[in-house]
Amino acid sequence: PLSKLGEQQAEMLGARLGAQLRGSKQRVRLICSSMTRALQTIQPLSQQLQLPVVVHPDVHEVKGFYDTNDQGKPCGSGSSEIAKRFPGYDTSLIPEHGQSGESCNEAFVRAKRVVGLLQEWAKSDIRKDDVVVIVSHNDFLSLLGRFLLVPSGAACPAAVDEPEELFNESYWPMNNTGISHFVIGCKPPTGAYQVNTYLLYWNRSDHLCEAVRSGIQLKNIGFFGAAEWARVGEGGSGRQPRFVEADTMYQPGLGKAWLAAAVAGVTLSILLMRRCW
Repeated sequence: PLSKLGEQQAEMLGARLGAQLRGSKQRVRLICSSMTRALQTIQPLSQQLQLPVVVHPDVHEVKGFYDTNDQGKPCGSGSSEIAKRFPGYDTSLIPEHGQSGESCNEAFVRAKRVVGLLQEWAKSDIRKDDVVVIVSHNDFLSLLGRFLLVPSGAACPAAVDEPEELFNESYWPMNNTGISHFVIGCKPPTGAYQVNTYLLYWNRSDHLCEAVRSGIQLKNIGFFGAAEWARVGEGGSGRQPRFVEADTMYQPGLGKAWLAAAVAGVTLSILLMRRCW
């Protein structure tokens, strides 16, 4: 389950993104994984928008569910249990016995399947300008981003055992409740970039203040200086920011308020959000 910090982050996400999407809620669909932290993270947003959540079996974290004492044993919640704990969630796609573990190669296949589904939705004129909000997990979201942005280089690497081995060129970390915005199914005019997918931003966290940002582990990068200025949290560095965030975000006429990014869409906007801790 979420920690107290995670609950606070989820509430801040729900309040801010809910305010952004409320005027467009008729075009919004909410999707999350069946892992408990994702189910909890999306709940405040669902309540703010008064929209149902579809619990999708294909958006859980890489390696899936496992029991630390007996790896491979299913330990994810089943459809009835999730429906009981989260009334109003659509759990019809989740097995009654819950979900279990997987190999890294199976995670690759699953990520490609999700990208294919999103591409199909983007082709539909009925779904034009839809906004799909997916609350998932960092490794899986990094795979989705990779396949959406560089489909020509999306081949599965040699068989690996651990998620860390999936990313041998670059890794795209996200803060807990960080938001990434993709627009897919683009229809560019002549002279514009002839691409199918635009990345509008990755790991936006304007709904949080620096005191509650977490999730990016600078200690795993080996450089800690960014904690002092980058607005991604202290990341295990023990360093504090050398700026006053309220002053940094100040804009004349708006006062010292946290400024969130506006959401816009062309054909299908995908908001990928990392669940809290």
